[in-house]
Amino acid sequence: MDDRIIEINISNIKSNIAGIKKFTKKLFLAVVKCNAYGMGAPYLSRFIEEDVDYFGVETIEEAIQLRKGKIKKPVLILGQILQDDVEYISKYNLIVTIGSLEFFKYVSGSIKTRISAHIKFDTGMGRLGIMPQSAEEVLNIIHSSKNINVEGVFSHLATSEDPDKNFAMEQLNVFKNILKKFHPNKYVTHIANSGAIINLPESYKDFSMVRSGLLLYGVYPGLFLRTFKRKPFIKSALTGKAKVLLIKNLPAGASIGYGRTYTCKKNTRIVLVGIGYGDGLNKSLSNRIFVKIKDRILSARGNISMDQIVVEIPQDLDVKQGDECIFLDDELNIENMAEICKTVPHEILCNLGKERLKKIYIH
Repeated sequence: MDDRIIEINISNIKSNIAGIKKFTKKLFLAVVKCNAYGMGAPYLSRFIEEDVDYFGVETIEEAIQLRKGKIKKPVLILGQILQDDVEYISKYNLIVTIGSLEFFKYVSGSIKTRISAHIKFDTGMGRLGIMPQSAEEVLNIIHSSKNINVEGVFSHLATSEDPDKNFAMEQLNVFKNILKKFHPNKYVTHIANSGAIINLPESYKDFSMVRSGLLLYGVYPGLFLRTFKRKPFIKSALTGKAKVLLIKNLPAGASIGYGRTYTCKKNTRIVLVGIGYGDGLNKSLSNRIFVKIKDRILSARGNISMDQIVVEIPQDLDVKQGDECIFLDDELNIENMAEICKTVPHEILCNLGKERLKKIYIH
């Protein structure tokens, strides 16, 4: 079979969670939004439920999917939901994020069943979140509402992975000032994401929980953190594999692929490998991606196609059809791919969630 797969090492993911919890000494929320960054939320969540304290998703549909998958741990919907969907919060025993005064007033005034919520403040992200100057009004609604159990208060950092920590520290100070009004010991408080766990110890030491999605897989939010702040307890949990489909010799001067972006400088031996942008491999990696065949690191040549890449191999390398080609591992990592593509590792990983790229869970 022409298998295109990502192996997901559950043992390493469990080890990463344990390492983060030991490192931070805080509760752990596993972010499994966008189908666990493409790696399969219903399956992955079952494997790690005993290791985490909360799950975090973006949408009501994602949360319901976890409940239908028999997940019992608390599930926090991190994104804004529609007013018409509030009824599902109590029906499926979920936790809603309240990120605007308008939504808070609506829920407080119209919901008859008791629901759980976390209040989100905008400390500088400029997206979902109540503005800090409205903290007193939030407290008044909390005290007057009989149907909302506010169990958490949180915010989100905009620059947690950056070497320059100035803006992140400003956000932390704003958040701390907000919490002074809330008697934080009464609430689950959290602002640290994957980047902050690695880069900003100040983001968790005074709060009760951390949130992480990328670090589950041993992926850092940026190449800077992977290079200069790598933690020994974070293990790579993803291996991408495809098959050699064809071996071929090309003469000097032959061009490879759409657009003829690579021309052979000499007689060249190439193999066709069954992985392409149709499987989520970013096309911007064309002529810049490396793979491994028989433990040799080799260069891909020409533009990445929808279904395949072309790899130059040495004349003396013994390769046959069906041999394994590794396109993703701890060395050929997502952070480097993101740097090449001028994007974030989150996007590279999510794109690899394509259905044709099978996900295989190993223990």
